[in-house]
Amino acid sequence: MMKALAGYVVSGRWQAVLVTSVSGVLAMLLLPFSCAGAAVVSLVTLHVGILSGLQVMALAGAGTLLLYLLAGVHSAFLISMLLLLWLPCWLVSGVLQQTRDLGYAMKVAALFGACLLMLVYLLLGSPAQGWVEILKTVAAMFEDAGLVLQGLSDEQLMRDVAGLMTGVVLAWLVLGIIGSLLLGRWWQSIVVHPGAFREEFCSLRLGYAAGLLTLGVMLLAQLTEGTVSEFAAQLAMILLVPYLLTGLAIIHGLMLQAGLGKGWLIAVYLLLGLVPQSMLLLGGLGLLDTWIDFRRRLARGGNG
Repeated sequence: MMKALAGYVVSGRWQAVLVTSVSGVLAMLLLPFSCAGAAVVSLVTLHVGILSGLQVMALAGAGTLLLYLLAGVHSAFLISMLLLLWLPCWLVSGVLQQTRDLGYAMKVAALFGACLLMLVYLLLGSPAQGWVEILKTVAAMFEDAGLVLQGLSDEQLMRDVAGLMTGVVLAWLVLGIIGSLLLGRWWQSIVVHPGAFREEFCSLRLGYAAGLLTLGVMLLAQLTEGTVSEFAAQLAMILLVPYLLTGLAIIHGLMLQAGLGKGWLIAVYLLLGLVPQSMLLLGGLGLLDTWIDFRRRLARGGNG
């Protein structure tokens, strides 16, 4: 089914525009469809060219806007989706198309998130107080519904959470951009060279410079206080997103080396869904791989 969809998308510009527009409309009902639209833009950019990807994005955006207006839906959601997801996904896809370096493209996506974080602090100062008001509103809504969120009833805890919320939102945004890029790259692979994406993903590494920068930002968050610590902690969340995917690549690679079945991978993804804290461990695994290179060491050990 996915091969047929990818083949349909690359069969012509208007087919790609149609699929992207439908994804944009469905995103009103289910947000992950916005990533599907970005993935189509990514596929066209990678398979046909950067200019073609831009054309598909622009035409699909115009078509989706028209459908939003006909449905009486406010266009702010579409504009946000275009500027914060589709456009950066097109940019990082262009980087991948030119460099053929998946790790480099993922680092560019993280840089985009870091720039957004800096922009927020430059324009608003610390956004924590704004998040406090939002969290209070959410807590009040739950209380009206007869539910009490224990964490949000503690004023200090609420302020601590609010101080990190911008970083959490932007980290999820970067994850959406990279996820859309990976989906588009996988679609291209199954159309052109089945199995190539698995090899590319399983060998993913991000280099020493990015690892040292991420580690330095994490230390800065721990060793400082106030706004600097708050900013560094949120920046670290964003920079760790590519390492979360690197951690997944390590697990995929090691399971492939060991000849384990897909059931083990399903268990890993279920664990990530049921225990979100495991994502931090996965990001830590990806960061440690910068210096340890688990796949090479274990492959060498197996050969010995």
